[in-house]
Amino acid sequence: MHARGRSVTLLLTATIDPGATLTVARREPLLRLEDYRSALESWLSVETAPKIVFCENSGYDLAPLQRLVTPCAGREVEFISFSGNQHGATRGKGYAELGIIQHAMEKSELVSNSDIVVKCTGRLIVRNALGVLRSMASCDFDIMCTLKRNLTFADSRLFAATPEFIRHYLLPRAGTIDENAGVHFEHALACATATALADRKSWRPFPIFPRMEGISGSDGLVMTNSAVKSAAKRVYHQLRNFVYQH
Repeated sequence: MHARGRSVTLLLTATIDPGATLTVARREPLLRLEDYRSALESWLSVETAPKIVFCENSGYDLAPLQRLVTPCAGREVEFISFSGNQHGATRGKGYAELGIIQHAMEKSELVSNSDIVVKCTGRLIVRNALGVLRSMASCDFDIMCTLKRNLTFADSRLFAATPEFIRHYLLPRAGTIDENAGVHFEHALACATATALADRKSWRPFPIFPRMEGISGSDGLVMTNSAVKSAAKRVYHQLRNFVYQH
C-alpha cells in the first residue's frame, strides 16, 4: 500500500496482559487476546492492506496470533513482543503505548523502512479500513489525525504519520504523559501536532470518517454505532473537513 508513492506500514499496538496498568477495565488477558485476534483477522482480510507490525509490550506469547498469518500467502507481517509495561501502573496506558511505538521504531525493519506509519490500537477494527487507506493515498502530510476539544486533544486510537514526525515531535512528548495528573497520550499527540505545524509541517484530517469498533479497554463498553448515528458522524466529519479547507 502506498500513499502518493510512499510506502505504508500498519503498526498495531498491544498489551495482552495489562497487569496493574491505570484506567483499564478489560484486564483479563485471554479476553484481550481474543480481541486482538479478531482485529488482526479483520486487518488481514483487507484487500491491498499495508505491511503489518504487531507490537506487544507485556512479553506475552504471540504464537496464537502468528498462526493467523500462515494462510495469508504474500502478506508481510512482523510480530514483536517485549517487556515494556513497567510504568503502566504509575503513568498510565498512554505512556506505555507510546513506549510500544518507540520500541517498534527502534526494532521493526518494516517500520524503519516505511515512509508512512499508520498506528491503530490493536484491539480495534476499522470497518471501512480499505476506504480510509485509499483516501490517504491522495494526501501529502506529516501527521494525519483527528483533533478535538479546541485542538488540545487528538484521537490516538488511529493516526498516520511520517517516521520523522514520530521521532522528532511525538516521542519527545512521552515525558509529559501522566494519567494521574490528567495528561494523556491524546494531549501529547495534539501538542506534537501543534509543534510540527509551527515548524511548517503538514497536518491533515482523515479524508473519510474511520468507523472504529471494538470493546473499550478503559471502560469495557462495546464501541459501535447505529446506522443513523454512523451517517450523522460521516456528515459531521465532512462538514468539519470542509471548514478546515476553507
